[in-house]
Amino acid sequence: MLEQGTTAPTFSLPAAVDGDIETVDLASVAGTDVVVLAFYPADFSATCTEELCSLRDMELFDLQEDVTILGLSTDTAFSHVQFAEENGLGFPLLSDNDGAVAERYGVLFDEGLGGHRRIAKRAVFVLDADRTVRYAWSSDDPGEMPKLDAVRTAIQELTDDEAAVERYRVAHTHHREALASFDDGRAAMEADDWLTAADAFGAAEASFEDAVEAFDAAVRFAGDDWVAEAADRGRDVANHYRNAAKWFAESADHRSRGETELAAEFRADAKGALADAEGHEGLPDPDDLAAEIDAVAGD
Repeated sequence: MLEQGTTAPTFSLPAAVDGDIETVDLASVAGTDVVVLAFYPADFSATCTEELCSLRDMELFDLQEDVTILGLSTDTAFSHVQFAEENGLGFPLLSDNDGAVAERYGVLFDEGLGGHRRIAKRAVFVLDADRTVRYAWSSDDPGEMPKLDAVRTAIQELTDDEAAVERYRVAHTHHREALASFDDGRAAMEADDWLTAADAFGAAEASFEDAVEAFDAAVRFAGDDWVAEAADRGRDVANHYRNAAKWFAESADHRSRGETELAAEFRADAKGALADAEGHEGLPDPDDLAAEIDAVAGD
């Protein structure tokens, strides 16, 4: 079994997601969320149902939207769809149909189970944003349940100022990328290149949206008020810029079609949002936040 402190292997598997079959990639999920990997032997067995329903109902307080639970067994994704629907499981169930992922994680039954080969043991891994295993548990007894209090504790230990800064760092990166696109839009607008401006502002809006979501996650993870305040300010600034980008894009689009009155209205709204964004104090660098946290911890 993978030990605490090791990096969890990535994988991409078919999965039951909200009644459909999609591909879920661990590398795409990890990065901002805490990930709980719950291996189990088979759909529809009583113990597996209890395990997954317990994870479904586990109280994760206000961090629920920053915790991703992934169930994995060697059943097909088609079986997972029905199993998830019958039990109201609101998280993806992944089909490790050849047991390769369970084997890489060290939780594949050596001799199979109940006459079936390549069956996963019951196991739980809690991964941080870097895919580092922060909690690991497995059992050779298919009837044994994971200790949910230990899982909850492992998750809560990842919700601190250091975790908040990592999410702030992600948000800050999105924000910088968005500002670059925003500047491209303004330059195109000054050159009366309306289509290019609309595209650039549209790209900026999408990146600012990503920044808003990541800043929001940082606020929820923050332990100290000053960390939460920095992230909250970042969220406000990114939100104002997002609105400005949206309305500048609308203005440029209308201008490209000769709809000058509508273009002027949207441009006025955009300028107001831009003034709100630029009226805020500058955002602290993530490294400065991290250094201040280290300094506080050392006192």
